[in-house]
Formats: sequence, structure tokens, C-alpha cells
Amino acid sequence: MQTQIIHQHRPIDRVKLICILLLAILLAAHIPAAMSMDNLQIPRASKPPVLADYIAGVPASAGVEISDFRQKTPGDGIPASKPTKAYLSYDDSHFYAVFVAKDDPALVKARMAKRQDFLGDDYVILELDTFHDKQRSFVFFINPYGVQLDAKRTEGLETDFDFETQWQSDGQLTSDGYVAMMAIPFKSLRFRSTPVQEWGIAVGRLIARLNESSYWPYITRREAGFVPQMATAEIREKITPGRNLQLDPYVYLGNSRILDRDSASASTPFWKKERKINSGLDAKWVLSEAIALDMTIKPDFSEVESDEPQVVIDKRYEILFPEKRPFFLENSGFFQTPQALFFSRRISEPTYGLRLTGREEHWAFGGLLMNDKAPGQLLEPGHKDFGKDARITVLRAQNDFAAGSNMGGMLTQRSLGGISNTVAGMDMLYQWDENWVITTQLAASKTTNANLQQSHGSLAYAEFKRADKNFNYSGKLLDITRDFDTTLAFLPRTDIRQTTQTASYLWDVDEHAWLQSHGPQITAIATRDHQNVLQDWSLDSAYVVNGIGSTTLEAHLLNAYERFEGGQFRKNGYLLSATSDWLSWLTLDVKVGQNEVINYLPASGQAAQLGNARSIATVLTAKPSTHMRIEQTLLWNDLRLQNKQAGQNRGDMIYRDLLSRTRFSYQHNRYLGLRLILDYDFLKANPQLTRLEAGKHLNSDFQLSYVLSPGTTFYAGFSDRQENLRLLGNPPYLQNTENLDLHTGRRVFMKFNYLFQL
Repeated sequence: MQTQIIHQHRPIDRVKLICILLLAILLAAHIPAAMSMDNLQIPRASKPPVLADYIAGVPASAGVEISDFRQKTPGDGIPASKPTKAYLSYDDSHFYAVFVAKDDPALVKARMAKRQDFLGDDYVILELDTFHDKQRSFVFFINPYGVQLDAKRTEGLETDFDFETQWQSDGQLTSDGYVAMMAIPFKSLRFRSTPVQEWGIAVGRLIARLNESSYWPYITRREAGFVPQMATAEIREKITPGRNLQLDPYVYLGNSRILDRDSASASTPFWKKERKINSGLDAKWVLSEAIALDMTIKPDFSEVESDEPQVVIDKRYEILFPEKRPFFLENSGFFQTPQALFFSRRISEPTYGLRLTGREEHWAFGGLLMNDKAPGQLLEPGHKDFGKDARITVLRAQNDFAAGSNMGGMLTQRSLGGISNTVAGMDMLYQWDENWVITTQLAASKTTNANLQQSHGSLAYAEFKRADKNFNYSGKLLDITRDFDTTLAFLPRTDIRQTTQTASYLWDVDEHAWLQSHGPQITAIATRDHQNVLQDWSLDSAYVVNGIGSTTLEAHLLNAYERFEGGQFRKNGYLLSATSDWLSWLTLDVKVGQNEVINYLPASGQAAQLGNARSIATVLTAKPSTHMRIEQTLLWNDLRLQNKQAGQNRGDMIYRDLLSRTRFSYQHNRYLGLRLILDYDFLKANPQLTRLEAGKHLNSDFQLSYVLSPGTTFYAGFSDRQENLRLLGNPPYLQNTENLDLHTGRRVFMKFNYLFQL
């Protein structure tokens, strides 16, 4: 009984600790952030810059000139190998950046591509920390043809490349390199309303074939933070982003014919025909210079996008598939935490929602309210809450109490009648010095299930990270109790106490033109449960070689242990990988490995056993012209018996899976493009050894796209699915065949949305 009482009160102690941390935030709110010593005066433009004016020379009214670009990689602080000049200015409505990049145009890597999709090209960069809080920045990239990519950088978290906003760009190859221009509307930025603007700023350039990134001001790898190293830019007059209203309606028209074989109400497979006409609206109202209210009615489900291929068979834990719906992607960084307490893909069928995000002094805050129809449909039909909508609430507040340091609080809740799931958490990012960053997080959960039974759980996380030019280290501690609620989180495992140690040392090489760095890397992970029973450990010992042309060679020695269904398994193997963009027309990424793997889905009556696994993962991207790209992805996995089992001999196949994606892309200009995707999956399975079901399928997806800007797009497409099946008899039944005999799903669609800015 005493143990039970302690278990019930332990989560409450966590909540008390969270309240203490909240008080610490209030006390820290008045600590000012440190200011940069570099100051740059941005002049007013006499007229908006025009790209043609910078091709033959530089106009007299070009703005302030920046030319002292210094390498971040591969050299740290040495002058950039190719001259670059950036010219910055502004007017009443825009911030302008023009880049004049010198190089041999025959060596410049550039292609016409869809927005956000020019990986592997040369590009130039503008970063703006508009609140000058040294915590986060807007990042704008353009390649030599003016193709756009934008992102948000937040210290301590991954850069958010799902961020999109409205801006203009242009670019052109010249006889001695290229010229590129950005025009960023103040309406697309958020900043304080003050007589003089002080922003953090950095401009940069990447030369792909040399793996060279260079910046002004000097950004060094010897320091952990990026945004704190940015210079200070001043605009010495009052500017405003203005209050504006954005309306982004969409219309989706689709016609589909799908073979339904899984409906609970149907005893036999049948053809399900559907004509779908969907429409919805996303709206944004900028309430002040730094606060925005977003609304969605019938949000866009992004049915024109497909998930990237991943191996998902015979996996013990959940696989992450990233969010693709526009409403959830925008400003998603406001709700990021070190351990993801909110994963928007958990909201399956929303019909409306509101989101408020903003900043005030050293505070950042966000709130999300939304419904979800799916949870009510999953209850038993006789339950009193069957068919009702769940209500989702997500709240986040963060205080930037010093340069590179912040503390935040998070609350998530999903409620459906008497059923509820609530998680409250606190986290802190603290930059100890220029090399060391400490991240901590605490959270507690309370869950009431369909039978009105309650459970509590807790989460604790800490990371100690050192970043430097050569030596890098990360130590992580993660503790999650068994009953911690993951309804709205992405946490594949609970009931764990896990430590992760990662260390690497790379020697810089100057005497060889093609070799840039090399050195060892080691990652060790150990996991126990809350009864202190060892669940698994792994040791990945690697050697890494980096060269020009984005070339990386890695050799990994793998050792591991895992406890599964009462058995204890020791696993060993290796992995070899090579990536290279050496050739201008071909990108290569190959991984080959051999390892011992558990058969997690043994056949009925069989025990889980180790098998000998082989794997090959390759991605080849050919660029035969500026406008065309062909990408071939191949994932091959094979698992065989180590010992005799179920009448099968050693070396007999348990399963073999081949997954292939072939993607043909033609981009006529920055806006108009065509693509064809062919996804083929062929799974062979031995029914004596595994519960996996063998099968083949081929998905064909053709699409025409016109993307004028974020929020203004047109898509039209056709998709078809074929399987190795045949539909026979009356009543009908399915029979497996050798070939792809049956078209089990076809769809034709059009989607259009247009952004109105009022």
C-alpha cells in the first residue's frame, strides 16, 4: 500500500517542480540579452533594385556593401575562396539584398527547380533576427536562378524548413558568376514597433562543389550558437509591417475508384466510387507588429503530397512520417520542445481551428485550439461519447532571459466527454559559454480513459552539448514512466531510463585539395526500464572522411544487445556508406550493411529469433539538364535464419523486401513543373517463419503543378495503384497472383488555392 501511495504522488511532485521553474521564468524575464559589437547602418533605397543593374556593374544607389565573407566550413575564419559582395537597403515596404557572386559560370551548380527544392545547388543566404533576441532568425535562400527556400532557425532546435512566407526573388548566371536578388516585404516579417530598428543580420554564400560556406560577419564553428554571432543592423527610422488580413481559400475536386476490402460492414470486397468536392479556408489576421491570429475551416489535407519511402516492415517502434498539411506547418516552431510533446499529425480529422502566435519584449507565445473527429469514431458504438468531436488545446510560452538562453512552458490537452489527456511541461536552453549548451525538460501527464480510470506519468530530459571546430560531444539523459501520456506527442517508447553519448573528433586537412576532414565518431546508447532491468544497449563506432563535392565516406562497426519477449539477443554488424555530389550531373548516396536483426513478427507458435540481415539503400539523382531531374531510390532488405527453426534450415529466407521509387521531374520555370513518381514494393515472406504478408504493388502518380508563391498554387494529377491480385466469383473474393493484375485504386484530382492579402 505504501508503494502505491508513493506512485500516486510522484507525478504531483513533478508538477510542483514545474511551478518552481515557472517562477524562475518570471524572475528571469528582466535580464537583458547581450548586444553585438558589430553595427551596420542600412540605407534607404532611392528606388527598388533591379537585377539587370547589377550584371554589367554596380549602380551608385546599391545600398551598403558587404564584401568580407569568411569561411565557416571547411576553413574556419579564412577568406572565402571566391569573391562575393552583398548590397543591403530598404524602402517603405521591403528589405532588399542583392548578391554579386564571382565564379566560373561553367562550374556553378544551379538548376531550375520547384520552390524549396534546390538541394545540391549553389546559393546565397540572408538571415534576419528581427527581434534581436539572439534566439531565432528568418532565413532566406536563393539559388543562381532565383529559386526560393525559406526557413526559421531556433537555437537549440532543428532549423524549420517547413516555414514559408511571401517574398520576391530573381537570379541570373553571368559571364563571371551569377547575380541574385531578394525583396522581403515587411509584411512577411515580425518585429517591434520602435523608432529605430535593431536587427541581428548575417549574409552568406554556399559553393556546393567545394563544400564551402562563408558568412559576414565571421561565423565560427568554435561556438555553439549561430544567431548570437550575427551582427547588428540598424534602420534609423520607424518602419512597420502593417496590420493585414490574409485569406487563402482552396478548392479540391477528385474522382476515385478504390477496392474496399477492410470495411467492417462489408463481408466481401467491393468497389468504392467517390466524387469529392472539398473547399476550405485558411486565414491570417495580423493583430499587431508581432502578434498574428490564424484560423482554418476544413483545413487542406495536402492530398497532393506523398510521404517519402521508408522501410516500415518488421519494426518494433513507431516510424515518424513528417507533417505536410499547410496550416500545421506554419509557425510550428512555436510549439517545438526538446522532446516532442506536440506532434500535429496526431490530429487526424480536424474541421476547424484557431492559432495565436506572437512575441512581446523577451516573451514568445503560442496557442492552438482545434477539433478532431477521429477519436470519437474509435470508441465502441454504445459509448456515450461515440461520434463526438475531441477538443485539442496546445499552449506554449517562452522567455528569452539571456543571449542564447531561454525557458519555456508547454500544455497540451485532448478531451472527449469524460475522456481526457493532459500534459504540462517546462524546458530550458542555457548557453553556459561559447562551446557548451545545456538543455533540460520536465513534464507530467494525467490521463482519464474511456472507463474513467486515471493514470499519471512523468518525463525528464537533459542534454549537455559541446560544439567546436574539431571536437563535438553530446550527452543525453531521458526518463519516461510507463503511463506518461503520448496521445499528442511523438515518443515511440515509454518506461525507459536512457542515456545517449555521442562524441566525434575531426582533423582538418589542408595539404590535400580533395580531402577536407576525417576522424572517429562514436555513439553509445543504454536503456533500462523503471525496474532497473536492462532493455537494450548499442555501440556505433565509426570513422568519417569528408571531401569536396559533398563527398562523405563512413564505416560503422555495430554492436548491440536487446531484450524482447523474454529473450536476450546480442547483435553485431557493420554499415558502409558513401555520398557524393562530385559530378555536376549526378548525386550518389549509397549505404550497404550487414547485421543481426530480431524477427519481431514470427509465425504463430514460433519464438522470436535472431536472423542475419543484409540491407542496401541507394539514392541516385541524375540532372541531365537545367530543367530535368531523375531520382532513383532503392531500399532492399533481406532477413535469413541463423539456426534451424520450424523445419526450415539455416540460411533460409524469413523475408525479403524491395522498395523502389523512381521520380521524373521537369521544371519549365520557377513556377510550372511536371512530375511522375513510380513506387514499387515487392515483399516476399516465408509463412512458416513470419506473420508478414507477401505481396506486390505499384503506385503511379503523375502531377502538374503551378506554384506562384506560398498560398497560390494549382495542382492537377492522376494516380493508379496495381497489386498482384485478381477479383473472382459471386460473391467476389480476392486471389493472389504472380503479376500486377488488378488496378485496386485510381484517382483524378485538381486543387487550387489563391492567397488574398487585404
